[in-house]
Amino acid sequence: MSQSELPNAIRSRQDYLRFLEWDLRAHGLNRWRFYLVPQYPELHYQRVLRRTEYLRTLPGIVGKIRYSIQRVRLARLSVHTGISIPPGVFGPGLSIAHFGSIVVNDRARVGAWCRIHSGTNIGVNRGGVPELGSHVYIGPGAVLFGAITVGDSVVVGANAVVTEDVPSSVTVAGAPAKVIAERGSASSMPEWFPPYSS
Repeated sequence: MSQSELPNAIRSRQDYLRFLEWDLRAHGLNRWRFYLVPQYPELHYQRVLRRTEYLRTLPGIVGKIRYSIQRVRLARLSVHTGISIPPGVFGPGLSIAHFGSIVVNDRARVGAWCRIHSGTNIGVNRGGVPELGSHVYIGPGAVLFGAITVGDSVVVGANAVVTEDVPSSVTVAGAPAKVIAERGSASSMPEWFPPYSS
């Protein structure tokens, strides 16, 4: 399935199940079991996040109540893991490499198959928020903020500060971040990630 064919948000139970499947694949797993929670707290957070996104689509008062309860559960898990990712930001195939400080603005948008490390921040500046493409690798300590666009298959190096648009298939690093290589994210992603296709 090409990137353009992937759903960018959960709008149905079928989407929800696909997102769960692709998130597992992004962590190199085929199945989820309750005993994996201590081993993969970041993936457990993702699964609660995806359920929150799904419950948000349910109609009626019962749906709203279930969604509200799930938001509280997500908030508590956020405090426990240090991960603060609001519902509806990331496309399918999210891979949080480690639990720890990850802060993402609720208006940011990130495509499919993103790998994000701890110590990162995707935030607002002067009212604008980042929009990232698919297959973006975000290294530890990276900061992306403001009304910027980051293309597909981009590597954002560790501790980079990205404040300007980034074209597809490049590597950026530094503060402020600059293009340091005309090389995309394929070599930075785990071997179990699907290859990028436009």
